[in-house]
Amino acid sequence: MLEIIQIIALIQGLFLLSVLFVKQESYKRVNFLLLLGTIIAILLNIVGDDDFNLFFSNANWYFFQSPLIITLFFLLIKYHNSKQDKFQLRDFLYFIPYLFFIILQIVEDIIDLVENIWLIIGETIAGVTLLVYLGYTIYDIIKNQKERWMLFFIVPYALLNLIDEASFIVTKSHNNFSFLESYGIIGLSAILLYMILFKLVVSPKSILPKADTKAYKTSSLSKSKAELYKKEFLRLMEKEKLFTNSNITVNQVAQKMGIPRQYLSEVLNVYLKSNFQDCMNKYRAEEFVACLKNDKFKNYSIMGIANEVGFKSKSSFNTTFKKIYGVTPSDFKKTQSTVI
Repeated sequence: MLEIIQIIALIQGLFLLSVLFVKQESYKRVNFLLLLGTIIAILLNIVGDDDFNLFFSNANWYFFQSPLIITLFFLLIKYHNSKQDKFQLRDFLYFIPYLFFIILQIVEDIIDLVENIWLIIGETIAGVTLLVYLGYTIYDIIKNQKERWMLFFIVPYALLNLIDEASFIVTKSHNNFSFLESYGIIGLSAILLYMILFKLVVSPKSILPKADTKAYKTSSLSKSKAELYKKEFLRLMEKEKLFTNSNITVNQVAQKMGIPRQYLSEVLNVYLKSNFQDCMNKYRAEEFVACLKNDKFKNYSIMGIANEVGFKSKSSFNTTFKKIYGVTPSDFKKTQSTVI
């Protein structure tokens, strides 16, 4: 039965990789590479399970065990919820627990120091650190309210790893739940690959953010001019507060800056990683928070302040504010009153 699951997962995983490669130019590079690495790590883990290796008996493919999958999945979610376009060198530090785990495995196999206290302590530290990664990944998904469907994979995956780590701390062995771990991890991985493939067809943006710069490859706007336009736009927002005009349009702002509309759109999309409406609403929400602390507005209603900073409707205001701050404006105001 497990072999059938492994073969099915392998086939759909390879098909998923082919779909990704065909459309790779349309995705942000760093997100694409992290998803690619995660899928490959999952596939190698599926076919190379220690107890049920699909190709070789008595093989130990510890290079592709859970620590690598956990680290890559953690980084995949981290970058999915950020606006970074390039992989930050400091993020390679997150692979230290995985490398530590590999070194301990090699030492244990070569020297055969299974009961060595330092190896046990080292594996415990690495395992607990990886559980922290899983916990933070779950927190990040819930906090950003994005792609909650991933929790159907990551929560059971975290529980299986928690059970394995707890049993290792007690018994000093990772073989206590090998059957459950093999069927559980491989089964979950097969489901995840199917879900990613399904989402990639139905809702591609939920898996990989689109590359922002593709639409502007033929643009005549130089980087130096774009930076100048960016500074001027930020000045107009922060100093002149153009966003408080609820009827302001991208054409009007571009006209005030003395540049074509498409240049402003490019600056917003490529250099500020936003669009005009989202940018306006972000400034308005931040101005609303600032007004709450200003005695001038102490007798204003919530919507009174919202109208002052440029919001037209209550629904748009509430939706925008909750998206940025995670709570409704009224709840936020209560917390500010408590602090004061």
